[in-house]
Amino acid sequence: MRTINWSAIALLALMSATARAAPPDTSSMPQLVLPQATPEEEIVAEPVFTYSATAASNYIFRGVSQTENGAAIFGAARVSYDQFYAGTGMENVNFHNSTDAEYDLSAGWTPKFEGFRLDLGVIRYGYINAPTHIDTLEYKGVVLHDFGPTTFGAAIYYTPNYFGSGRDGIYAEGRGTYHITDSLAASGALGRQYVDSGVGHSTWNAGLNYAITKNFSVDARYYDTNEHSLGNNYDSHYVAAIKAAF
Repeated sequence: MRTINWSAIALLALMSATARAAPPDTSSMPQLVLPQATPEEEIVAEPVFTYSATAASNYIFRGVSQTENGAAIFGAARVSYDQFYAGTGMENVNFHNSTDAEYDLSAGWTPKFEGFRLDLGVIRYGYINAPTHIDTLEYKGVVLHDFGPTTFGAAIYYTPNYFGSGRDGIYAEGRGTYHITDSLAASGALGRQYVDSGVGHSTWNAGLNYAITKNFSVDARYYDTNEHSLGNNYDSHYVAAIKAAF
């Protein structure tokens, strides 16, 4: 009579149950991969709004006082989106007539190329209650390049109707800024205003700008022109200003 090996049978049954309970090997099976956003897709550009207010002892535009050497208040707002911007501003003027104030509208594109920063745009200068039409539309091109703590740049502005004269006007300028510290910078510019009639003047300025805090700065600057014979507005000027920007 053959003897049944109950121990062997029990061992085989246990091994069979274990094999049925074990999860299948999926290492060789194709895996489902869900698409994921790249870092570029996750970054969404948002508009940036900035505001500023400035109080100055004089309003100088290309070397010439616009307030008969009186104090001026400036307010400005700007929105930037990626490489594009639009802005507006207003300031008081004194032309010895009914003009109440000046307002400015601007828009532009600020691309970068091989270390150069560009600003290609348009500016409208408008005058509230001016006795004659002197509103001016001007096109501008600015290029800047950093060399360590120093920035050099050049700018050109063109209008087909220079402040109601009906003549072409071109303003060309070279400028530079040297950052002495993170808060203190020295800067200057040399420019020339040309008008189609042959009238024009040269102007230059130099000064210091100090950032008191992230939002407040002060500026002390010397302005001059080569046409003092045209009146006090063309004389040399020392101007102090304080600016708040947010």
